[in-house]
Amino acid sequence: MMRSIHKLLSNPILIIVVFAGVYYSTGDFFYLTGAIMALVTLQVVFEKIVEKKVGKVLFFSWCLLIPLGSLTLFLRDPLFLQWKFSIVHWLMGIILIITHFFKGPVLLKTLLSALGPQLKTAPTIAWTRVTFFISFFTILIGFINLYFIYYASLDAWVNFKIYGVLVLNMIMVSSSIYYLSSQADSKLIET
Repeated sequence: MMRSIHKLLSNPILIIVVFAGVYYSTGDFFYLTGAIMALVTLQVVFEKIVEKKVGKVLFFSWCLLIPLGSLTLFLRDPLFLQWKFSIVHWLMGIILIITHFFKGPVLLKTLLSALGPQLKTAPTIAWTRVTFFISFFTILIGFINLYFIYYASLDAWVNFKIYGVLVLNMIMVSSSIYYLSSQADSKLIET
């Protein structure tokens, strides 16, 4: 039972569904903030119970979400939660670059190789290029978020967060996979 609840809570689509569902049904950013804070807290608690540890990305995101979400609620200003998104993206991009310099493209290779065993055969230079591409793309998304915070309405920011980021991430990941596939060992792909 706990494992199935954890599996449901771990689904990355769930946070988008909650984000959209709460905002579109209430039109209230503060209800949205409370719902996201509650959901991510549940994710942390269930991951700790089921897995006996909490993943670094989830824990870091939660550590930013709780104080910034609380400031959003207490000061009645969505700016704090909106900035969390940029901060997380900037840090993810920087972490990918730093990890690459110390360990090589290990982090992305581990994540993306799960999508196809042939990707593992791509040369190191291809993985390096993809690491920098994804790093800079992720950092760029953080800056695009700032544009929507300061030059668009809250509704436009919510739509960007739900739809725009989804499309940008699909472009980023699919173009990375396409490039890595084109660089992978063709003999392995044929078998």
